[in-house]
Amino acid sequence: MSNHSRSTLIRVALLVVLALLVCLVSGCTQNNEPAATATPEVTEAPTEAPTEEVTEAPTEAPTEAPTEEATEAPTEAPTEAPTEAPAAEVTEAPAEEAAATEAPAEEAAAEEQAPVLLATVDGEEILSDNADLMNEYQYYLELAESYGMDTSSEDVLAMVRQYAMQGAIGTVLIRNKGTELGLNQISEEETAQIRDDSRAEWEEAVQYFIDAMGNVTETSTDDEKAAARADALAYIRDNYGYDEESYVRASLDAKVFNTVMKRVQAHVVGDRKVTDEDVQEYFDALVKEDQETYQDDVAAYEFYTQYYGQSSYYTPEGYRGIVHILLKVDDELLETWKDLSARLEEQQSNEQAESTEETAVPDGEESSPAAEETPAPDAEPTEEPTATPEPVTQEMVDAAEKAIMDSVKNTVDEIKAKLDSGVSFDDLIKEYGTDSGMKEDASRAEGYHVHKDSILFDSAFQKAAMELEKIGDISEPVLSQFGVHILQYLKDIPGGAVELTDEMKEEFRTTLQGELENDLFQTAIDKWMDAAAIEYTEAGEAWKLVEEESEEEPEPAEETPAPEETPAPEETPAPETPEAPVE
Repeated sequence: MSNHSRSTLIRVALLVVLALLVCLVSGCTQNNEPAATATPEVTEAPTEAPTEEVTEAPTEAPTEAPTEEATEAPTEAPTEAPTEAPAAEVTEAPAEEAAATEAPAEEAAAEEQAPVLLATVDGEEILSDNADLMNEYQYYLELAESYGMDTSSEDVLAMVRQYAMQGAIGTVLIRNKGTELGLNQISEEETAQIRDDSRAEWEEAVQYFIDAMGNVTETSTDDEKAAARADALAYIRDNYGYDEESYVRASLDAKVFNTVMKRVQAHVVGDRKVTDEDVQEYFDALVKEDQETYQDDVAAYEFYTQYYGQSSYYTPEGYRGIVHILLKVDDELLETWKDLSARLEEQQSNEQAESTEETAVPDGEESSPAAEETPAPDAEPTEEPTATPEPVTQEMVDAAEKAIMDSVKNTVDEIKAKLDSGVSFDDLIKEYGTDSGMKEDASRAEGYHVHKDSILFDSAFQKAAMELEKIGDISEPVLSQFGVHILQYLKDIPGGAVELTDEMKEEFRTTLQGELENDLFQTAIDKWMDAAAIEYTEAGEAWKLVEEESEEEPEPAEETPAPEETPAPEETPAPETPEAPVE
């Protein structure tokens, strides 16, 4: 059995509180809306998110057809049989005959719901209603759904059952190892604290359902609040099978096991720690990966780091830090210029398209306009003719731009005079600038990172930023869709690996230590599993993990999809008018 196929085995303590508060809460009402997500600070979002490679989901279906299929989500209580039989149309049948007819049906229902022995682990039985097994089943079922697998497929359900059984077996082995090592003792004080915590969590869950159902307002009476609580309790009981006591018991069991598991893991790990060399090696690998991805692809770098907020440990060469003074202009003047500019651009695009069409007419053929239809003498006009908009000329756009520049001329002259007298550009940003992104000292010290291939900025702003020749240079006023800018070339942004800070070192150390401890614990579990006496019943064969294929079969690496390619610049959905620094 590969480490990959059991990489999530140690997640054997899926707390009931998470099932209630996280996994199940989202389905408590039909009308809940998803939470709003943060809007990226760009004018047009990418049309496709980068596809993430699935690393944990098994890629092959089991080779044996399972003999039994789980039909219910493990966390839900079994559906109860009707308590009343339909009224019989024949009323003369003897009572004894009716009782004889009902008895076999009741016995069959009871037999159908009776737990079935699936496997034994060192003599300990795992039944079909085993709580750990059901939790694992629900976990893997949701995992399969998150990867887009068809959970109505028998192959997928077979896979879910098999991995769920491996998790349940792991739980037994960890619990037994805790007993063997004497690590399973929980004091009365610890138990009391766990109960108190579980009751508090129960109250949080109940309150969540009360709020979600919307039956309580600020003006609700005590009777209305009591009724709303009763409704929430009934909903939890009917849909999830819990009341307060059963929830606290289940939560207590889960948390006690989680405590024992952590103790066993600590025993296995001992004093093994991540070294400084491990941290540096890990960082160097991250840098190398990002360099291979981004060094010749600025568009992809900004796409993933800005649109999707991914970290990068490598910066492409060629970035410069730009600060600027954004002068607010009259809204009407700005909108007039933007409208004329957009219309002129559309006209030019249409003229170019028409020119292309005319060029495409084959030799010897003429492109003639369609014959005009002559309306019948008695026909009445159906619509008033639409007036054709006046064509926009470059002169009109230039005039609108001049009106804006004239409106800020006095302010621009003041700024230039103060610069000549020795006032720093930073002080002038504070005095005249209206861009909120330049309000903080840290942002002014760093500047906006602008590259000749950037996809984030207004084209006029970006062009002016890259035309500045040397550090310290200040631009003439530049008009963009956000107003008038005066830019300064603040500094060059070093390319290559980012600085490995102490904070990053500790973050990497924590990550690597967790991976180390999980790997050591997983290795120990694998050994315990190999040494354990595990026997499956006939009913449990459907839950038994299929053995790996022989070495003669193709290597798994050949079946693994290649890493996704970084989108080329032309494929990156850059906005038509990239955004300037945020106002």
